[in-house]
Amino acid sequence: MSDFYIVATPIGNYKDITFRAHETLQKVDFVVCESEKEYDKLFGALGILKKKFVVCSRDNEREATEISYELLKKGESGALISDCGTPLFEDPGFELINFLRKKNIKITALPGANSIINALTLVPFRVKEFYFAGFVSQKKENREKEIDILLKRREAIVLMESPYRLKNILELLKKKLKSRALFISYNLTQPDETLFYGDVVKVEKEIAMKNINKGEYLIIIEALR
Repeated sequence: MSDFYIVATPIGNYKDITFRAHETLQKVDFVVCESEKEYDKLFGALGILKKKFVVCSRDNEREATEISYELLKKGESGALISDCGTPLFEDPGFELINFLRKKNIKITALPGANSIINALTLVPFRVKEFYFAGFVSQKKENREKEIDILLKRREAIVLMESPYRLKNILELLKKKLKSRALFISYNLTQPDETLFYGDVVKVEKEIAMKNINKGEYLIIIEALR
């Protein structure tokens, strides 16, 4: 059996790759990736020759796990990457890692870029504790229930959302957030990185003026005071 690595990759700026991550991606025999498109872009930007890869999505994680395990049994080393940042935060791969751990495969996690920590260092209010909620439900009735439960928490709340659903989240928060401040980051570390801060109405207006329909937003709701 060979070794398997969980490798954090840049969240937008490819210059943020660590030396250790670059070295590991060069030496492994195969890569488990979230999508072929982002894998191609990453390896092209880093100047690493493409190698054997296994696409691991939410729809085929079991199949990807079986393929990866067979490769490891042959003595090949592998690495898990997500489309960007540190794997396993709202990304596929959890089932794979758990299975390999049960098979006594040595797993090493390489630290690196993480959009959550990056955003938390930029937030203009004090964050002593936070709760990572990730993406809330796409269904309206479930989404509202989830937001209600989250807003009862005392610590800061971290959410992730796409531009297409952000409007729905902000509409809900306008009704429920009251006096808590909101911080939203867009495309961290990239040339068009944008930060929004203030009450929900102010943030909603500023985002609407930008007319952003690509990328990903990270939302941080201030802790209860």
